[in-house]
Amino acid sequence: MADIVKLAEAVAGEIGEDCKAEVMFVPELDLKGIKEKRIIVVPSELGIKPVSRGSSEDSLKVQIGVLQKCTEDDIPKLIRLVERIGRSFLNKRLEDTTCMGVKYAPLYHPDHLRERRQFTGVIELTFKSVSAQ
Repeated sequence: MADIVKLAEAVAGEIGEDCKAEVMFVPELDLKGIKEKRIIVVPSELGIKPVSRGSSEDSLKVQIGVLQKCTEDDIPKLIRLVERIGRSFLNKRLEDTTCMGVKYAPLYHPDHLRERRQFTGVIELTFKSVSAQ
């Protein structure tokens, strides 16, 4: 069986590039006074179903939050970043799982921009693996 915490840590390690990603289990962030981008990785869902008498399919979901104080002019660049991060995981193998799906939900949160002047984009990655029971 795949370990969703290790998978979240592996996802955070893969993001790297120009900003550091961190795994959080209770992500409530106040970005007051913070200028840099924050990338948060959260293990969010685990499902297991039998595929044969002796094996099961694990479905693991990991969410990536991209947060940054910004103006409306910054949104296109941040949307492209969110899309690039998500696409970089499609078909990637990590921790004996393969990323089989990428969903942007939401691509960005307009209310956060209006109320907090904050970009908040969420990427949901779905990983699958088959293991012996």
